[in-house]
Amino acid sequence: MIPIARAIEASLAGLVGDALRQIDGVPGDDLNTWRPAAGLEDINTFAALLTHLLGAGEYWTLEAVGGHDLGRDRDAEFRTQTTAAHLRDRADRWLSAVGEVLGVLTEADLTRVPALDRGFSPTSGAADTPDDWTVADCLIHAIDHTATHLGHLQIQRQIWNAEHATGS
Repeated sequence: MIPIARAIEASLAGLVGDALRQIDGVPGDDLNTWRPAAGLEDINTFAALLTHLLGAGEYWTLEAVGGHDLGRDRDAEFRTQTTAAHLRDRADRWLSAVGEVLGVLTEADLTRVPALDRGFSPTSGAADTPDDWTVADCLIHAIDHTATHLGHLQIQRQIWNAEHATGS
């Protein structure tokens, strides 16, 4: 594996591990339904955030870079009902597949311009990406996007902890 691919693999694994730790000890019902008591309309559940983090990561690494047709349904990621075990299994499968994609990546591949699914909604990222994004751009975006949603999960967990500590 080329050095940059090894670094990307390690970065994604670390971010995903941190994201999964945010649901440690969260009951299944809260995983799928809990939102802050403040009643914020645009807040997603833990399950939705993690499902979207994984779905987007799979898209940018396995489909955009690896050429796999995943049939992603981005909108469904935000309506999901799932379990922590399923999310952990999905993360393991994704990271394993990422290792396979990155394992055959060459320096020359990094400059290739992949065919991106431009059918995503404007908020998904793909519709807003430049037409000349390279494999390297897609991989960096996968890290960036994963880190962004890890931050959302960390804040959500802090609020969940605070509300459960006070009995809210």
